Amino acid sequence: MAAPPRAGFKTALVLAGGGARGAYEVGVLSYLEELASSVGRRLPVEIISGTSVGAVHACYLAATADQSRDRLNGLESFWRSFTLESVLDVGFRDFLSFARSVFRAQPSESKPVNRTPQLGLVRPLWLEQALIRNIPWRSIKRNLDAGHFDALSVTATHVATGHPVVFIQQREGGPAWKSDSGPISIAARMGPKHALASASIPLLFPAIAIGKRLYVDGGLRLSVPLSPALRLGAQRVIVISVKRAEKVRPMDAVDHEPTYATAPFLLGKTLNALFLDPTSADVARLQQVNELLEAGIRAHGPSFIRGLNQALPGGQRLRYVRELSIKPSQDIGALAAEYARSPRFGSRNLGMAGRFLRQLAERESEYEADLVSYLLFEGEFASQLIELGRDDARAARDKWLRFWSDEALSEVEEQQLELDRNPSPLQGESVG
Repeated sequence: MAAPPRAGFKTALVLAGGGARGAYEVGVLSYLEELASSVGRRLPVEIISGTSVGAVHACYLAATADQSRDRLNGLESFWRSFTLESVLDVGFRDFLSFARSVFRAQPSESKPVNRTPQLGLVRPLWLEQALIRNIPWRSIKRNLDAGHFDALSVTATHVATGHPVVFIQQREGGPAWKSDSGPISIAARMGPKHALASASIPLLFPAIAIGKRLYVDGGLRLSVPLSPALRLGAQRVIVISVKRAEKVRPMDAVDHEPTYATAPFLLGKTLNALFLDPTSADVARLQQVNELLEAGIRAHGPSFIRGLNQALPGGQRLRYVRELSIKPSQDIGALAAEYARSPRFGSRNLGMAGRFLRQLAERESEYEADLVSYLLFEGEFASQLIELGRDDARAARDKWLRFWSDEALSEVEEQQLELDRNPSPLQGESVG
C-alpha cells in the first residue's frame, strides 16, 4: 500500500477534449474512486483543469468534490443515457436556418452580442438542460472555501482573436497569471455558460456569449489544458487523453491507400489535428524539463534548480513535475467505425443524424472513422468507452500507487519541494 501523500505537493487533474470520446475519461475517473476505496484513503486532487468535454467533467468534479463516494455514478448515468437523436437533433429546418445564418448580412455593431444569432447547426438544449440539472454550480464555491480543492480552470477559444482563454475560479479569487504570450486567464464564477462555451464545437454548436465576448470550443487552441494546471502551481499532474499513442508510419507502409480522400475523412483528420495531437508533445516537453533538472542536480548539486531559475530572464521558472498519463489502449476511431456499421446501431437510429453517421462510417477508411467518433453520442457506445477507460486505468494500478506515494522521493523532488516552500525573491511567476 502506498504511503499517504506528503503535505505541500499539489496534484492536478488534466482533462482533454474530444466530443463523444469524452466517455473514456469517465471510465478513468471512476477507477480513481475504486482505487481510493481499495487503499482506504482519499487521493487528493487540488487543481482541476478541463477543456471541451473535459471542461464539463471538470466542473462536475469541482461541484461534487465534497462527495467522497459514488459521485461518478451520476456522470456515468449521464453518458449512458445518451440517444443520438436527442443530442444531435437535426432536421430540415435546422439546415435551412444554418444556411440562412451563413448568408445573413453582418449584424449592426450596436446590436448586443448576446442577442446576435450565432452560427451553429445544432442548438445544444440537451446539454444546457443537463448541465443545469446535474451540476450543483453553487457547490463549486462552497467546496473551494471548504478546502476540498484549490482551483478550477476551464479553457475556451475567443472567437474574435482566436486566443485560448482560461476561466479560473480559485479560493483567492483573482487571476492566476498575467502573460504576454500563451493563454489569457480570466477570474470567473463558473456557471453553465463556461462549460458550454468550452464544449461548443464550431459550426456544429453555436458560439456562446460570456459578457460581451463570444467563445467556442477550447480544444481548438488548447486541447490538453496542461499549461493552466502548471501555471496554477501543480507539482504533480494526471493527464487523461482520449487518443491512443500512435507510431508514425512511413508512407510506403500504408496499404490500400485511396486515390482520393472524402470530405468526412478529411474533416475527421482535421479534428484529430485540432483537438488531440498536442497531447504527446506537451507531455514530452514536461518530461524533458524533468530530465534537465535531474541531470543538473546530478552534475552540479542541490543548488542547481535555484541557480538556474535565478538566471532565467523575465522571472521564468522551471519546476520538476511528476506526471502520469493515461491513454486508450485501443483506437477509438476504429471502435466507432465498427459500432456505427453494426446492425444494432442501424436498427435504433433511423433518423437523419443516425443515417448520416452510418454513411460517414461506411465512406471513411476501412479501419477508422475519426469524425464519427467525435459525434457518436450514443449510450451503448459511451458505455463501451467507459469500460475501456476503467480497464486501462485499472491496468496501471501500480503506476497510480507510485504516483501518489512519497516513500522514496527523488533528490530533485526534495529540492523542488524546498524551493516551493521557500521561493527565492528573485523568482517570478511559474510558466510551467
